[in-house]
Formats: sequence, structure tokens, C-alpha cells
Amino acid sequence: MIPTENETRVPVRCVQCGKLIVGGRPDRKFCCPDCKNRWHNRRKYPDKAREVKRVLRILDNNRSILLRMMKLGIFSLDRMSLLYLGFNQDYFTSMQKGRCKTRYSCLDIQYELTPT
Repeated sequence: MIPTENETRVPVRCVQCGKLIVGGRPDRKFCCPDCKNRWHNRRKYPDKAREVKRVLRILDNNRSILLRMMKLGIFSLDRMSLLYLGFNQDYFTSMQKGRCKTRYSCLDIQYELTPT
């Protein structure tokens, strides 16, 4: 029995995720189109990915601070205490302006910043 091309081919791993590539062309570099797009985007926009990760880390930190306060039963806290805990009030996911108050969202938690 003569081995086919796929049987004699040396196993190749995906450049992006490292999964074993099965089948396809012998010079294939990616296991799927998603990996190919991620790899090219990472090369083309390296700073953008880093910036997105940094912003998501800040939002996650803000959310965890708010969640921790809610679990402790603290629903009102002065701004300086929030800043001391590491809360960054410049980062939020949405803002709703009302007549007399502004409501912010940090992922799935809403909060209001008042003057006091």
C-alpha cells in the first residue's frame, strides 16, 4: 500500500494557537480562519490589542471593587474611599444622563457619582 500525502506529512502546529493542523494543504500555517485573522491583526495592530487588554483590566478591577462593596452591604461610599480602593472613575462602559443625576455602568453594575 502506498502512503498518501497526508499520511507522510510531518505534523504542523497552528502559528496562532498551537493546535495540530490536520488535513489541507501541506504548507498550511493556521488551523482555522479565526486563528489566521487573529495572527494578522496582532501583527498589524500590536498596540491596539495591548490597549484593549489594559482597558478591560481597569474595567474588571472597577467591577470587582463595586461587587465587593455590594457583597459587604455597602451601597454608598465617598469618592475618596473608592479611589483609595483602586477604583478608576474615568473608565465605564456606559453613561445615562438624567435631569439631576448621571448613572454610570461598569459592565453589569450601575452606579451614581454624587458631589458628596
